[in-house]
Parts: sequence; C-alpha cells; structure tokens
Amino acid sequence: MKFIATREVLDLGLKVIGITITNLYNKTKTKEFINFKNKAYKALEEKYTNFDIETDLILRGFNELHKKVGIKRKKNTPVSETILKKFLKGEDISVQDKLTELCNIVMLDSRLSIGMYDMDKIDGNVVLQKANSNLKISVNGEDRLINPGEYIYNDDKEVIYRLEVNQNSKTFVSEETQNIFITVEGNEATSAEYLMEVTSEIIDLVTSYCGGQAQIIYK
Repeated sequence: MKFIATREVLDLGLKVIGITITNLYNKTKTKEFINFKNKAYKALEEKYTNFDIETDLILRGFNELHKKVGIKRKKNTPVSETILKKFLKGEDISVQDKLTELCNIVMLDSRLSIGMYDMDKIDGNVVLQKANSNLKISVNGEDRLINPGEYIYNDDKEVIYRLEVNQNSKTFVSEETQNIFITVEGNEATSAEYLMEVTSEIIDLVTSYCGGQAQIIYK
C-alpha cells in the first residue's frame, strides 16, 4: 500500500506521518497490558488536572485547519478533542481491542489526531487530498456529507476519513485485525520533532503489546 499527501493539503499547515504495522495479534489482553493501561490512565488524570481545553494550542491548531476549509467547529470537533473532553468528564472510554485502546492513550497524551485503519479493508492506495465536489462518507450506516474543499483520505474506491472527524466504518479496527495503517497528524502548533516522537511512541506500544513489524511509509 502507498500513501500520498497532496501539496494542496500540506499547504494548509497540516503535518502527517503514515505508518503500516503488519502481522499483529489484537485479541488477548494480558495482565501486563492491563497494568500498563491502568497506569497510563492514572498518569493522564494527573497530567490533565486543571487543564484548560479551550486554550490548548495543539487542539486549537486543528480547529484553525477546519476554518481554512470553511468548516464550523460546533459539529466538527477533532477526534483528539472529543476523546479528551470525554476523559476529562470522567466518562468510560475503554474499548474492546488493544489497538484502539493504545491509539486512544497516545492520542490523549499527545493531543494529536491519530487515525488507525484495518489495512486489509482498504482498497488499493490512500491519498490525502481536497474534495473537489460534494461527496459522502459512510459512518455506522449513515452517510455524512463532505463539502468541496474539505481534506479527505481516499482509497481507490471511496473516502475513508474526513478531516479529523469522521472515519469510514469499513476501515474500523477489530479484534480480528492483523494489519493496520496509521496516520499521525499535527498542525502549525506542532513541530516535526514532536510528530516523530509521538509516531515512535505508538509504534513502540503497538509492537510491544500486539507484535508485528512497523514501517514508516510517509513523513
């Protein structure tokens, strides 16, 4: 699989790294994994004591990207902000599979947008580009409208991700997933060094708890 990010999107200020990790095992949650997860969430609780989500530069950076393509914040909250708000409210954000749990932990810690896709459900290659017409993305059986100018991730057949907001259900990770494609996204408030630091973290965690072979295919 190849991943291409077009200049028209990068010129908005979006920064992205693409990763593949193959030959994973995502089923059994070991005691070691559960201990790691519990310690990670406890550390995050301490980290975000008295945290002001409205003034955070990284989260604001994603909303600035949305403004550039004419998207209002109210109904198009970046996934990293959505999950952090739930966490700060004390809502249960635990999930069934290890991969998604690890993705959520790293996303909470970094506040970057991290997309994780079942690579075996992607048709062909992936291109990050601007929509040039009205399109739709399928999310949990419902079609969501995509306006011209919004940036999207397309495989050879359809849109698999819209902005940092909506992921096509066909690419969702499950316990059966063996191969994944990951995108780590930053913005003008995040340095290239920080993006790579977070990329290394998610690679280390996934390969430690799920095995597999990782490769950075775009940076």
